[in-house]
Amino acid sequence: MKFNKTVLGLTMVLVVAPSWGHGEHGTNTVWLSGDGTAVLSGNGECVLATDFASLDGHSCHTVKVEEVAVLEAPMDELPVAEAPVIAMVEKVEPAAAEIVYAVETHHNIVHFDSDSSALTMKAKLTLKEMIEASRSAWQILAVQVIGHADTSGNTDYNMALSEQRVATVANFIAARGLRTTSNFAQGETLPVIENGEENKAASRSAELKIKVQVKVMN
Repeated sequence: MKFNKTVLGLTMVLVVAPSWGHGEHGTNTVWLSGDGTAVLSGNGECVLATDFASLDGHSCHTVKVEEVAVLEAPMDELPVAEAPVIAMVEKVEPAAAEIVYAVETHHNIVHFDSDSSALTMKAKLTLKEMIEASRSAWQILAVQVIGHADTSGNTDYNMALSEQRVATVANFIAARGLRTTSNFAQGETLPVIENGEENKAASRSAELKIKVQVKVMN
């Protein structure tokens, strides 16, 4: 019996062409006579190797059997499903600014008329501005008032006058929410000297010092 085999890619086809064999017993093989012609059955069909009964026919048909294997394409030709693209986005939080606390001292001077502890209109405006500036601070650390007098008159009197000036300023700012932490009366001990002479208008004064802590972004 003769087999023709054809292989294409991964596919194998087995063909049993006109099978001229003798004495074979495959189910698709026919019987042949001595001169090579097919042995026919009484129905004119080729006698298969498994059929030993009918041997008197006049024609024969070729028996063809095809066996087809599963067709598989090469792996590199198979469509590959694309994996979904997943975008990884990292959320970056902005770095927190470092906060630094700085200490500042606000200082100003108000002046008085001779032999007086009453605040002038200009003195009141100056004190109000300093109070407002201190409210924007992170923390108020210290508030100090220092009173002065010129050298006219008695030394003890001038000390008492400077004390009255301190009290006037302290009471004014306290009424507006800013209390002093220390008060000093200097009397006539620190006169303002200009060109060798005392500037008495400048000596009649009171100083307001406010030490505060403020936030500074680094």
